Amino acid sequence: MLALPVAMAEEPYGIFIQSASLSRRNDTSSISADVSYRFKPAMLEALENGVPLTLLVQFAIRRERPFWFAETIAEDERRIELRYHPLAKSYQIADQVSGAVQNFAGLAAMLETLSRLRGWQIGADYRLEPRQRYRACLQLRLDVESLPLPLRVVAYLAPNWQLDSPPFE
Repeated sequence: MLALPVAMAEEPYGIFIQSASLSRRNDTSSISADVSYRFKPAMLEALENGVPLTLLVQFAIRRERPFWFAETIAEDERRIELRYHPLAKSYQIADQVSGAVQNFAGLAAMLETLSRLRGWQIGADYRLEPRQRYRACLQLRLDVESLPLPLRVVAYLAPNWQLDSPPFE
């Protein structure tokens, strides 16, 4: 009798926020999160051919109000660019807000660092009132608008270029 290996269900592609926390000290708030990335093959192929991929990280705090829409108390956004330099055979993470750049010898090392979002300070000055109900939301997605124009058209039409996380509240 011949035993055939059982095909394992392939993990879904996407961005998955495993955990996130918001801490406030004095008048400064910061976010920390653990994120898992599973890029689609077309995205990794484009990256390895020198096309930068930009991730958009969005955060918002909203005050819930009865009989009205939620009021946005604070919101912030970061753009993180992933690059591959074929001649140097190195990967980079570039924070487009702070200008900080980190270099990596391999894709796995870059993704490991990318999976740990730590100490992201929220730029908005806001005040939380006692006895009010608030909702904080963190979301990440591939910024299709930042792709080169010829690839942007393909990315809007092809489902294998859609990559985002469900909102984490």
